[in-house]
Amino acid sequence: MNGQKIYVIGSDDTVILFGLIGIKGTVVKDPPELLAMFKELVKNPSLGMIIITLDLPQNIIEYLIEFKINNKRPFVYYLPNIFQPNIEKNDLFLNQIIKSIKKIIA
Repeated sequence: MNGQKIYVIGSDDTVILFGLIGIKGTVVKDPPELLAMFKELVKNPSLGMIIITLDLPQNIIEYLIEFKINNKRPFVYYLPNIFQPNIEKNDLFLNQIIKSIKKIIA
């Protein structure tokens, strides 16, 4: 990601947290607003990574997974709520990939 920027969109807590380490971002209040912002951000060739930090419904998660499958850039990471217990069990992208692999193997 040489010369590429990172951008975070989502809840105010995490956008502020990332802002403290110099990563720009935008606070959004609901999934439709996040999806609209995401569609605009992916058009920016200087972005190498987008971090999403808002609880999302399954249809938007599926949209993001489909985007990741079909696009190398920007890298998209869906960060679960970092303030919840057992965060390691809630990586939705990883869990979705594991479910897909199980369907292919079975």
